[in-house]
Order: sequence, then C-alpha cells, then structure tokens
Amino acid sequence: FNKYIEIFNGTGASVNLGNYQLRLYSNGSASPSTTNTLSGTLAAGATIVYRNSSAVAYAGSSTALTAVNWNGDDAIALYNTVTGMNEDIFGVIGNDPGSSWSLGGNFTVDKTLRRKAIVYSGVTVNPSGTGSGAFITLASEWDQFNTDDVNGLGSHTFTPPTASVPV
Repeated sequence: FNKYIEIFNGTGASVNLGNYQLRLYSNGSASPSTTNTLSGTLAAGATIVYRNSSAVAYAGSSTALTAVNWNGDDAIALYNTVTGMNEDIFGVIGNDPGSSWSLGGNFTVDKTLRRKAIVYSGVTVNPSGTGSGAFITLASEWDQFNTDDVNGLGSHTFTPPTASVPV
C-alpha cells in the first residue's frame, strides 16, 4: 500500500489545483475507475504529495486520495478540467500491458519511479500502441529505484532547458 504520487509545479506561476483531477485508469480501462478533484494552490517550484490511505513509508506531508491505488498495469493522468485535456499521463490509458509495463530496463511493478530532472513537460497525448512496451517514455523520462524508496519525495529536482541564442 506504499503508493505515492508527487506533483511538481514547474510553470513559474502558482497553480490552482482545483482545476485538476487525478484520474486512475485500472487494468487497461479507457475510462477512469477513480477520479479525485484536487484542491488548494501549488506555488511555483513547489511539490505536493498524494498517498494511498494505508501508505506508511513516507513521513513527510501528504494527502490521502482514493485514486492513489494502482498496481503495475494501471495508467494515471493529471487532467485539467478547464482545458479538458491531460497535463500528464503515466502509462497508457486503455492498454492493459499484462502485469506491468517495461522498457529500457524499467518496470512499473514493485519499483519506485521518479521523473528525471531534465523532463520539463508532461505527456499530454496518450501514447498509441499496446503491450508492455507501449509506455514509450518509461525509459527516457523515469529513473527506477527499489520498492518503497521515498528518498527525495516531496522535493523534486528540476533542470530547466537552456535556450540558445543565435549570434
């Protein structure tokens, strides 16, 4: 039950979380099985941690949500209710990969996954394809750690891209 999800605000401005939902898509479903509308304001550069109500591994500040109840083959989306679009998708909505997604040595079952510091935008379009390799950003955007590794949770490191200026 030690399930957590951290949301990081890298926009440069405060975000009204009331405009967002956390949606869980269980077992390959194309429709959310659980939806939680978020609340509060997330300051620029800040994180918020949501947890399963039975999670005990992380001692930091967190809020229990019913959507934080996935296993290795479920997709999760951060949905913007104002734009009617996904801001970020973990996994592949509508695809049941079997027991987990796997790509590039990373797996979505019995592992801790952290977004790489170089990723500066979410996955807004659901990846196409089926099977365990359809989660195409699993290897390129995520670092894998052992189960229940909560080191760094609540303090996302972000390395924004640098702009190059022609001379």
